[in-house]
Amino acid sequence: MIRLFGLVSLLLLTAIPLAATEVTGKTMYAGHYWNEDRSGIFELRLTEQSIKGVTVWGKDPKTDMHNPKPELRDRSLAGIEFLWGFTYEAKKNRWSDGKVYDPDNGKTYEAKMSLEREGTILKMRGFIGVSLFGRTARFERVDAGEFPADMAEPSTE
Repeated sequence: MIRLFGLVSLLLLTAIPLAATEVTGKTMYAGHYWNEDRSGIFELRLTEQSIKGVTVWGKDPKTDMHNPKPELRDRSLAGIEFLWGFTYEAKKNRWSDGKVYDPDNGKTYEAKMSLEREGTILKMRGFIGVSLFGRTARFERVDAGEFPADMAEPSTE
């Protein structure tokens, strides 16, 4: 009986660091990132089951003029959710099986994301069908103090 209890304890103790690693890995993605030309900022927000990306600031506010739905072409790009549906892969510390909406052409692509350079760069690959047929973009994390004056700097809590 003592051996069984010891084995169960050992299994539980080894599972705790794995669970902690997954939570740490997931939370590393949350935050604010510049778009590629630094004319906009988006936020990655953790949800209960996934992660989503929301546009939070743009130098020149634009509308969603390329949206395939005519009724959405006049909406502002500020506040739209353009990343969704991701699944976290703890072993690879990446998000996959998600979707990314590209407002520059109104198309939605499959996507996966990973972090580089100790979490300062978000690498996202958007593709059709297989990852081989796609494009990779890199987004720099917004540093404290870099937030534009006309955007309220988010709290660090």
